[in-house]
Amino acid sequence: MSQAKPQSKRLVKNPRLILLPMAALILATFSGCAISPQPLSDSDRQTRIHDDINALFKDAEPLSGPLTLHDALARALKYNYDARLKLMEEALSNAQLDLTHYDLLPSLTAQAGYSSRNNDAGSSSVNLLNGATSPLFSGAQDRQDRTASATLSWNILDFGVSYVRTQQQASQTLMANERKRKAVQNIMQDVRQAYWRAYGAQNILPRLDVLLAQVNEALTKSRTIEEKHLMAPLDALNYQRSLIDLYQQIVSRRQELVLAKTELAALINVKPGTEIKLADKEEMKVPTDLHLIDNLDVLDQAALANRPELREEDYRKQVTVLDARKALYSMLPGISFNTSINHDSNSYLYQNQWASSGATISFNLLRAFSYSSAKRAQKAQATLDDTRRIALSMAVLTQVRIAGQRYHEAVEDYDITNQGASVDARIEKHMTSGVKAKSESDMTLLRSEVKAALSEMQRYTSFSNLQMAYARVANSVGADMLPSKPHMASLNVFSYQLEKSETLWRNTIFKSPSTAQTINKVFVPAADVEPDVKNTAPVAATPEKAKPAETKVESTVKDALPAETPANHQAEDNHVAASLVMVK
Repeated sequence: MSQAKPQSKRLVKNPRLILLPMAALILATFSGCAISPQPLSDSDRQTRIHDDINALFKDAEPLSGPLTLHDALARALKYNYDARLKLMEEALSNAQLDLTHYDLLPSLTAQAGYSSRNNDAGSSSVNLLNGATSPLFSGAQDRQDRTASATLSWNILDFGVSYVRTQQQASQTLMANERKRKAVQNIMQDVRQAYWRAYGAQNILPRLDVLLAQVNEALTKSRTIEEKHLMAPLDALNYQRSLIDLYQQIVSRRQELVLAKTELAALINVKPGTEIKLADKEEMKVPTDLHLIDNLDVLDQAALANRPELREEDYRKQVTVLDARKALYSMLPGISFNTSINHDSNSYLYQNQWASSGATISFNLLRAFSYSSAKRAQKAQATLDDTRRIALSMAVLTQVRIAGQRYHEAVEDYDITNQGASVDARIEKHMTSGVKAKSESDMTLLRSEVKAALSEMQRYTSFSNLQMAYARVANSVGADMLPSKPHMASLNVFSYQLEKSETLWRNTIFKSPSTAQTINKVFVPAADVEPDVKNTAPVAATPEKAKPAETKVESTVKDALPAETPANHQAEDNHVAASLVMVK
């Protein structure tokens, strides 16, 4: 039976409805094919350079006087971009942790749609019993249709996986904090060495420059003597050879310190070329009160408990355990609950608005067969984590021992170098007197002056190495000399906090653990001073020095602290005990 399909009574209102999408698609396709790489112009690069240089130094407080060691440490921790980078990574990890909390919420989806066609949507039907086709075409949809819905759904399996993922992000946030701790410790170690190298350069380079000028002048005179035959040719040449040897000695040793201030400027984020004046009041005092390395066995335990690398491995193992749990959750059946409110503008509908709800359960049967393989993979990962942590523990123990041995050797080296510099200085005085009495030659005096200057420079270098060895001891243990509540708004106050924190570290005593005791506390700086950060007074001097009057920063800090009472002393002692690596 054939039926003639009736023509639609409605004409096409706008035939461009079909052509417009096709034209847009073709245009987008050809436009995408026409894209070519555009290199940056020189003006763009100059703009970038200008912006970067301004960003580097715009927030840095200008140098306003001689720089102490703890001033340099404060500037490095506040302005150094390596430290800022780690702080930003920690902040990013915290932001991501806050973001993952939203994954635990149900899904609320709002949708809206619009559809249009150029003719009516109609259809006929067929009788399934006898196969007869209906001669009538019917439609149940408008040409233009608008829909809207709001659906609230919650999947129990997705919630479980999201919960585990949030726990992993929390562990990763703690890992970022440990990486920040390590960066801070490395920066403080580098600044300490660079500062004392720069301090030696500031004190000895002017003297070496004067000696270089004297050697050059003596060389000029010796060449004149040779040309005028005022001395035997071989004697004149030997004299010049001796002067050249002295010159080479000065230049080669001078190169060790000439870049020290540039290195320090980079660490404290000072613009290259800025003149840095270091404080003359800094004393080259050997930290002989570092009694904490008397028992390296106990120091080993402290390092294993406090090193950022090992703590990061602890958190990484937590992430591995959570990975196994997440893999298990993904194999369980998924149960979803949903409810929605819907609207459809179709005029043929009996109800244009309705609410619906339902529940579904789904289970990937084939995925269940991968459980044994996933379990073996997670076990292998856990074994790898344990092996890596144990290998790192061995490296940490080795670093502690090497740091302790280098510190003792550095103390002995500085002691003998200091004695040698003192002897050479006395020899120089005797030679000066001998030249005045005409019992010694000018060449002998020049040799003694160069020798004394080089010995003095070696003393500064040896002391710099001693300070480096001292910093490595703290670094090998993972000691935090950064105050737990740093007042970075004021460099003066922050410098004072760092000075106090270092004093507490040097006075740390690690007790020997008994068979039933273990180290369960680590060194945390107790310099939680609450001063008036608006005060911009000069930095306080070293606490060990007796002074007739306290500085303004010390006065400010004392004003901010409670009154000195036995109870306060007891509270402070308890706080210090809770802040250091101790054994109960």
